[in-house]
Amino acid sequence: MNKIVKFALLSVSLLVISGGAIAGNIPAIEAAYPTVNPTIIEFLTTLPSLMIIGTVLFSTKIAQKIGYKLTVQLGILLVLIAGVLPVVTSSFTVLFISRMAFGLGVGLFNPLLYAFASNLYHNRELTGVIGLQSAFEGIGAMLMTFIAGQLYMINWRASFIAYALALPILILFSFFIPDVTVTHPTTHKYQEKSTLSRTFILYLVLLVLSVTIYMSVTVKATAILMAKGIGDATDGSNLIALIGLGSMVAGMIFGRVYANLKQATLPIAFALLAISMFLLAGAGNIWIAMLAALLCGFAFRTFIPYLFNAANQAGSHSERHTSLLLMAFNLGIALSPFSIAIAQRLVPSLVGSGLFVGEGILMLVVAVGLFFWQRTQPKTA
Repeated sequence: MNKIVKFALLSVSLLVISGGAIAGNIPAIEAAYPTVNPTIIEFLTTLPSLMIIGTVLFSTKIAQKIGYKLTVQLGILLVLIAGVLPVVTSSFTVLFISRMAFGLGVGLFNPLLYAFASNLYHNRELTGVIGLQSAFEGIGAMLMTFIAGQLYMINWRASFIAYALALPILILFSFFIPDVTVTHPTTHKYQEKSTLSRTFILYLVLLVLSVTIYMSVTVKATAILMAKGIGDATDGSNLIALIGLGSMVAGMIFGRVYANLKQATLPIAFALLAISMFLLAGAGNIWIAMLAALLCGFAFRTFIPYLFNAANQAGSHSERHTSLLLMAFNLGIALSPFSIAIAQRLVPSLVGSGLFVGEGILMLVVAVGLFFWQRTQPKTA
């Protein structure tokens, strides 16, 4: 029974970063709505993250009033309805609103998953569950994107049926997860007038930057494959699924990686992200592109837990730092289409494969800069 409870809880994490599962649809949606600005259509992939930012701020308060379990159930139900709604509508306005509602649903349950984990598990088992939650996020992104890619062969609207996976997840959570009661000390942390350290501000900047580059692969991969003549929309969806696979592997082995590399984890992660960009830019066949996608997911999800590990070392400020990282993460995702569009306007060569070349150079510069910067810092965890 304990294994079923654990799986039921972890299954909810499959939905956390599934918003980008339909990224492979972008070219088809652009063709279906030729009068809509392409950047707005790309925004459909990241719009849920913008809504998550706002909902995260109120999720706990809602849970304290109506119950933690009911709040998660409502969030999953909203993801289910909003996720599959585009299958039955031809209105771009309804499609856009459904993506907003999808993000609201994720925002309702995402911040509460740790509360359930910390109430059901303790000590080393809790640490294991938290690590598995990150891995399940990667699995979810991979699984949903793969399903969406297969359904795309029917038509692009059918690919949204992938979000019906939320139904069995809702059933599992409803039957096997007990409600929890959590006491949140909400008064003292907002009274603290502490300033953010320069290191943490640097981490926030790097997070937004890396998320933007990570999302550029998600949003632009299908178009690049088609432009190169080495793949179609289904291949693009499979490529995005491989990013999820790389993320999953990174999440599962991060503890061992960090134990061996310590501070070197950060520059190495950015160096690997740079290599993945160069590989994708120069890919002459689908296999090289697949390798680039795996490496991209692995590098990105090596960087992310490094940041959250650093935040957890901040003592009384750890909760504040974690919240800021979550907000920066989702803000970077939500605004990435616009950030990319602005960069391309400022530097016209950042189009097609040139975008990934430019991003690779930037990540390489960051990796080298971090390597030398860390030489001047105290060797702490």
